[in-house]
Amino acid sequence: MTDADAAPSGRPALLAATPSVERVTRWLRTLALLAGVLGLLVGLLVLELVGRL
Repeated sequence: MTDADAAPSGRPALLAATPSVERVTRWLRTLALLAGVLGLLVGLLVLELVGRL
């Protein structure tokens, strides 16, 4: 690999395009929170439907 192929940060292009650990952690935390809220809503819906039986 030559200097012309490297990203401006000095890392290869593929590594330069990879998000940082902090950013991935933040996204995973957000997705986990959304999954928890969705699970809670589905659980409440199921509880409501079972209560109507």
